[in-house]
Amino acid sequence: MSNWQCRGALVVIATCLFSLPAPALTQTDAEIEEALRVFNRGKRFHQEKRYEEAIREYGAALKLDDLNAFIHNSLGLALAAVGDFKGALKSLERAYEINPDLTDVFNNLGMVYNEMGERDKAFDAFTRVIRNASYSTPEKALFNLGNLYLEERNFELALMHFTRAADQNPKFALAFRGIGNAYRLMGNLKQAEENFEKAILLSGNDLQCLFYI
Repeated sequence: MSNWQCRGALVVIATCLFSLPAPALTQTDAEIEEALRVFNRGKRFHQEKRYEEAIREYGAALKLDDLNAFIHNSLGLALAAVGDFKGALKSLERAYEINPDLTDVFNNLGMVYNEMGERDKAFDAFTRVIRNASYSTPEKALFNLGNLYLEERNFELALMHFTRAADQNPKFALAFRGIGNAYRLMGNLKQAEENFEKAILLSGNDLQCLFYI
């Protein structure tokens, strides 16, 4: 779903054995580079769905660079994947605190809020994303909004948001899967079939990706 090349400056506070304050040490370029190396290793685990290992690597990266919003965002997604939604929320809120311009965070917050049953907050988060002109992939938030409306059985609004997602990115397979689902539930099986076929074609016949929400 992101651009992963953001760095933050980290100040490390050292303490001696008796907890006496020591001078603050400025983070070195080597530490920043090591944090990114560990982070990238975590991303590989994440892509392989080895979430526990990804969480471990992200945590190690944050010990080197706690002000990297992208690492906090990724940690939030990995925690959500293992069902730790409170932990995910904390990490995502920290990412937003560090970098309020990281709009991916709001889309991810919306998904976590929805999993926690806080649908009003989920709607608000997704809506904030699609109103932000700087967000590079609004189709994701539109798709997620469509799913919320689909769950409420508001098929017309669901269809509208899925269609907007497809308009934003005509190669976004999930948008056409959403359109197909909306038409299916509305009883229009011909339109449903056409859009499911388009989703399968766009996914390169990777049917597993079409069941990801």
